[in-house]
Amino acid sequence: MPPLTLYMAPHSNTSERVLWVLQYKNIPFQPVDVSTLSQEAYATINPYGYIPTLQIGADRLSESVAMVEYLEAAYPEPTLFPGDLLTQARIREVCEYINSTVHPAQNRSMMLRFLPDLDAEALRTRRARWLIESLSTLSQRLWLDSSFAVGNAFSMADIFVAVMYQRALHQQVKPEQLPAFAAHFEALMQVPEVQKSSPFSSY
Repeated sequence: MPPLTLYMAPHSNTSERVLWVLQYKNIPFQPVDVSTLSQEAYATINPYGYIPTLQIGADRLSESVAMVEYLEAAYPEPTLFPGDLLTQARIREVCEYINSTVHPAQNRSMMLRFLPDLDAEALRTRRARWLIESLSTLSQRLWLDSSFAVGNAFSMADIFVAVMYQRALHQQVKPEQLPAFAAHFEALMQVPEVQKSSPFSSY
């Protein structure tokens, strides 16, 4: 397999998704903190300017969903899409809702583009409110079969859900405001291979 390099940033939830997959699957990779690079240097790596970037040999991917799908296909064990076809589709449903609905609306750069007059506290408050509301909506599709997000095993849905919950905490949302998500995260951390691979263990 070609060597992998992950250009990432601490507390970037899209970076955390990919990092968790790499570590859970025990895939060798070289991490690079983009804060050590100039903006001009990173633009030559990722012309979109987004974080993270996964370099695969001489090729690069710049969207976290594409990265995790590639890693699942290239390194299928242990799988992060367990279960039958419907369960796998439900996993993707959760990931897609987070990626296309929850994440973009709370993205700091996106909010400042459309609401440039927000001060730091107003920005944090809006992000926190959106995360509480959208995650509460998502909760209706979670934990239907077990304490795992979808189905009866750890999956990509658990990673996307847990990372977004940690983003909410970073915006000063209290665990008691999202109690089911707090319980889900605590349950995940009781599974040794999940806890060991979690990017939050090293922060």
